[in-house]
Amino acid sequence: MLILAFDTSLKSCSLTFSKNREILTENIVFQDVGSSEIIIPMLQEQIEKAKIRYKDLNFIGISIGPGSYTGIRVGISVAKGLSLALKIPIVGISSLNIMAYEASKFLKSELEIVVANKARRDEVYFQHFSSEAEPKSAPRRVNITELNILLSEKKYIFTGNIVEEISSIINKNRVILYEGKASQYLPSTVISNILNDLIDSGSNLDNYPPEPIYLNEKF
Repeated sequence: MLILAFDTSLKSCSLTFSKNREILTENIVFQDVGSSEIIIPMLQEQIEKAKIRYKDLNFIGISIGPGSYTGIRVGISVAKGLSLALKIPIVGISSLNIMAYEASKFLKSELEIVVANKARRDEVYFQHFSSEAEPKSAPRRVNITELNILLSEKKYIFTGNIVEEISSIINKNRVILYEGKASQYLPSTVISNILNDLIDSGSNLDNYPPEPIYLNEKF
């Protein structure tokens, strides 16, 4: 089973080709230019490096935000174009879910997981997950003060790309801070692993559509 997984939702582009869970190639670019200028050349370069053909692909896995509006839109457009041409399914995974999954697999803790990523000003994108990275709440935008109150309710694992910033204001007796790869960029290898898990477990992939999560408004 050959999978293309990639992310353009944050300030990086990450792309992986994998076959039966074996990583064939992975590339990460921390970008100063737009995702649209990076993802297509990266895709062509990595497929040549992996020595595979587009027509051999079985699935596409992609992050769908929340994150950069333009980056999310570009990534989904590229994925949909490939899906249409190759007649293969796309699976959309939340960027917050990707971070929770990485923390869950690395720490193997029974504690629930809270993920928060930078949004605008003093706001963050927030979501609460089980210890197995299953969503326990919908993603939403909250300010830092609200997040601190939420984190004080009980002991959590806390991860995301604001771990360093928030570490000085939270009660560290109530929170285990986890800074993995996903605190710097979204590893496409993790997207690939999530997709493999969904397929192996017989999950209904229609429940993971490639639809963007923008969270432009609070709710």
